[in-house]
Amino acid sequence: MDIDLYKECGRIANQVPEGMVTTYGAIARALGDIRARRAVGVIMNTYDGKRTPMPCHRVVYHDGSLGGFAYGLDAKVKRLKPEGVSVKDGRIAGFEKINFSDFKTPSPKPLEKAREEQLRLAGKVSTSDVRPLPNLTLGLDVSYSGIRAYGVGILFDIGNNEPVKTIRTKAEVRFPYVPTYLGFREMPIFRKIIAKVEEPVVLMLDGNGTIHPFGLGIASHIGVELGMPSLGVAKSLLCGETESEPTRKGAAEPVRLDGKTIGHALRTSERAKPVYVSAGHRISQDSAVTIVGKVSRLKVPEPVRLAHIEATKFRKESA
Repeated sequence: MDIDLYKECGRIANQVPEGMVTTYGAIARALGDIRARRAVGVIMNTYDGKRTPMPCHRVVYHDGSLGGFAYGLDAKVKRLKPEGVSVKDGRIAGFEKINFSDFKTPSPKPLEKAREEQLRLAGKVSTSDVRPLPNLTLGLDVSYSGIRAYGVGILFDIGNNEPVKTIRTKAEVRFPYVPTYLGFREMPIFRKIIAKVEEPVVLMLDGNGTIHPFGLGIASHIGVELGMPSLGVAKSLLCGETESEPTRKGAAEPVRLDGKTIGHALRTSERAKPVYVSAGHRISQDSAVTIVGKVSRLKVPEPVRLAHIEATKFRKESA
């Protein structure tokens, strides 16, 4: 499922009449999840006015203060003034009376539909090992510049502990980061990378698999959609808890949520905090830990670490 959140945001924002304003949070709710309010702000400040026209100047903070604007706050005030909206001390005058939120939205709303798809896919996650497990892993990462995504895959030999090939591709991404919806943002660019790989691989992503409040982090999302073994490695714990923190290199402690093991805290370096490893799809939690342990030299496992370095380099070269 590909969602153009810029287009959906424009459809909602264009309902705000002249002489009125709305808030980032109100648009996020109309999209289907208040978690998207920061993403709405990103859209309003980076939108392509020709492709997705929308009255961004009519969108403000929940307290009536102006928020941001791609062309600067003075330009925002100038656009509001001829519409009969005045600004006093950085806030919309009479904000409560002209705060519009009566949006007409589809059912389900775009992010509600995305969540339904997440839950459907979560029911298909398998944490049993595919046999045989591939001896190659594909580390994936992406670097962003506005709506441009620069993705890299590092094909990595697990047994020999060395990179084999680097794959680069770029694409336009129309879905800003929204917490718990990362799969919908990064799936399009990762699909393009994976399409260039002929060998059987275990996908390794900078993010979560089953360590996710809805059971479908980016690693699980991509694994289920493509039917491939996958795992996630995150630098911080998104949900669940551990009884203790592993203290020596190679040690792992279960991450539990509602009495179920959803991943592990794994110490990959004596000098760093643990990473959080979870199965994505078609791999067990134990095998995910084993693979990450084998390919880790520093805190972040080499396939993902190298993919991050190359993605950043790719973005800078393309600037």
